[in-house]
Amino acid sequence: MYPTRVVLACLGRTSCINAAMTARGMQQIGLAFVLEPALRYLYPEPHDFARAMARYAGHSNTHPFMIPLFVGILLSLEQAIIKGAMPEAALNSVRETLATTLSALGDSFFSGTLLPLWSLLSVSLLLAGFTSCAVMLAIALLCGLLLFRAACFISGLRYGLATLARLRKLNLINWVGKLKMVNAVLTALVIWHLPISRMQPFPWTAYAVGAAAVLAAAWLVGRMRLPRLLLWVVTTGALILVDLGFIGM
Repeated sequence: MYPTRVVLACLGRTSCINAAMTARGMQQIGLAFVLEPALRYLYPEPHDFARAMARYAGHSNTHPFMIPLFVGILLSLEQAIIKGAMPEAALNSVRETLATTLSALGDSFFSGTLLPLWSLLSVSLLLAGFTSCAVMLAIALLCGLLLFRAACFISGLRYGLATLARLRKLNLINWVGKLKMVNAVLTALVIWHLPISRMQPFPWTAYAVGAAAVLAAAWLVGRMRLPRLLLWVVTTGALILVDLGFIGM
């Protein structure tokens, strides 16, 4: 097991991994920076340390929220290499597969679902005048994210690849569709709080059509796997036509 100072150093550095993003290597430099304290501890000889660092000289990219878990598993694999339980040559392929898997999970659950949910909740609270609630929500979610990152890092470090089986039990992917429907309802709620709600007479037909369109778009994305970009293009085009007067409200 690594000393506490090494573990804390690597965990703290995971927050800085995107500070040195490059177009070619993506998180390559940041990953080397994060792993450096642990690799220097495992390989005190300069030649061995340079060899270990060279294993991470290739392209590397995964979701920022999943970086602690990614790093924790890599550190566990490095210990397995030291003990002879894993061949050094296998690390590169395992690292690339692991990065892709965690990136897909992070993009779907966090970027595509949870962050929009937080944004819509915050906008709804602000439009309703509950500014303090929006601030407390942001602080609570930030603390939750930090706890999630720390727990994933420790779990990856302690259990290695077996952590993926534990993560699978959370069933995060199946929550994506349900939360996206919640996002659709929140979007309709946000539209309700916009200045359109104070128009006299209230345009019930336009509002009902717009709310139904948002719910239908969410259903199409979730059930028929249509690209979200296409739906946004159609929506933007419709708004432009409304602005130009080609579509009456």
